[in-house]
Amino acid sequence: MYLRWMNLCFYVYIVLCFICHETKSEFLDKSPEKKLKILGLFPHHGKSHFFVIQPIVEELARRGHEVTVISYFPRTNSSKVKEPLPNYKDISLVNENYVAAEDSVNLGKISHLPVVTLLKEVFFLSTRGKGSCENGLTNPGVLEFLHSNKKIDLIFIENFNTDCFLSFVHKYKVPFVGISTCQIMSWTNNHIGNPDDEANIPNVFTHFKTPMNFFDRTANLLWVHIQNIIYDLWYDYYHRGPAEKLFGSDLPRFADIAKHQSLLLTNTHWSLHGSRPLLPNIIEIGGVHLPSSVKPLPQDLAKFLDEAKEGVLYFCLGSMIKATTMPPARLQAIINVLRSIPRKIIWKWEDTNFTAKPDNVYISRWLPQYDILHHPNIKAYVGHAGLLGLTEAVHAEVPMILIPMYGDQYRNAAAAVHRGAAILLEYEELNEKIFRDALDEIFNNTRYRDNVKKLSKAFRDRPSSPLETAVWWIEYVGRGNGLAYIRSDAAEQPWYQRHLLDVILFLILLFLLIFYVIYRLIKFFIKRTNTKTEHVFDNKKWKKRD
Repeated sequence: MYLRWMNLCFYVYIVLCFICHETKSEFLDKSPEKKLKILGLFPHHGKSHFFVIQPIVEELARRGHEVTVISYFPRTNSSKVKEPLPNYKDISLVNENYVAAEDSVNLGKISHLPVVTLLKEVFFLSTRGKGSCENGLTNPGVLEFLHSNKKIDLIFIENFNTDCFLSFVHKYKVPFVGISTCQIMSWTNNHIGNPDDEANIPNVFTHFKTPMNFFDRTANLLWVHIQNIIYDLWYDYYHRGPAEKLFGSDLPRFADIAKHQSLLLTNTHWSLHGSRPLLPNIIEIGGVHLPSSVKPLPQDLAKFLDEAKEGVLYFCLGSMIKATTMPPARLQAIINVLRSIPRKIIWKWEDTNFTAKPDNVYISRWLPQYDILHHPNIKAYVGHAGLLGLTEAVHAEVPMILIPMYGDQYRNAAAAVHRGAAILLEYEELNEKIFRDALDEIFNNTRYRDNVKKLSKAFRDRPSSPLETAVWWIEYVGRGNGLAYIRSDAAEQPWYQRHLLDVILFLILLFLLIFYVIYRLIKFFIKRTNTKTEHVFDNKKWKKRD
């Protein structure tokens, strides 16, 4: 009896071991802890763009994924000391021939002309993109990586103006995730089959306010499609040279490679930019660059803010704009206003030799913006409507005066104005009176602070943080999900089918045919009736004669 129980227990043990082994194998295959080999391609040299990307790739490395990042912004030595990430490898694109452009915008050259400015910005992006392609695809570190034939599980790439780097997707033939560090460009929507909704969503480069009137909607529709044609024809032709030298002349069109994108992360949020149609594989992660906590300010800056019980104005035009390049007359108008207001001002200023600096102004070449905006004595923010500064101000509940200069900044500013959290000033119309009136309004009208508090609450209230959301979705694609399930079939459709132009043309021709048939029938019956009438009339005439 004892031996029977021993044998039974032994067999049960063997079966359980087998079940556990199979269950464990299945779990390991499906485990979200699978470590990925990720290649990050971020060849645009704008630092504000990389500020959005950096927390994502670093968090992926923290979670054990092997991350190789090609960019102009390798981790600094101080960052490496502070947080070593052994599985994070940089391939720097910075060299003596092509360095990352920082303070490159001269305010003396800013001008806004209808249509002309739109075309200039699109072609400017093309020129910058070609430079990034030529520099990046000839970089020794990039070439060494390509020749190493290193295994890659997933590619993470910025969708902006450097589609030549999609050639890496063609080479490695792995899933890829895109990221738009600003509002989605219309050409990106076109590639993945996401609707532009031209009737309600102004194009990124336009200056239309919402809701758009008839003429704005007409211009918006035309510009979206003109821009897409320029991008797919001109950009593809202009940027193919460097890619074909490296990957061969049989390289597919970049637009065709882009169609196979599994996922797009976008640095927007509906609370600020409004509700718009988005496919399931487009994930909003607006505010992903925001730190998890506010850091202590430098001692002198903290003292300046703590003592300003009347409130402080924070003035910063971003990382790429030099306030020192402002035309003298406009600069003097701003200085006159700042000097006269009974408040302290913190101003990002690039030149320490500022002889005209008012006594109530604190200047610095660099400022910890996020931490400053969260100080309780900051009562208003003057900025250029760059998306990072705008979201930081919204998060900190600070009302804004926004002076957009180029790119997506006007659309960002218009979105904040539409939410009642900001005042928009046209740079070329800026003078002493306009600036003073705007400051009086933003400081004294409580509706701006009330509205930005409501907006901030909606912006922050999410099921998970933007960073957690971004990383989860990247890992989701890395686990083998995505393309077959959430990618739109519209990505494969020709543009005329996607917009039902073939159906509309068919219906128009069908209606014309029906109208023509009806017209011919009516004409036939009228003619027949007239003939019959004439025949009857003729018979009557003959009878009378008889």
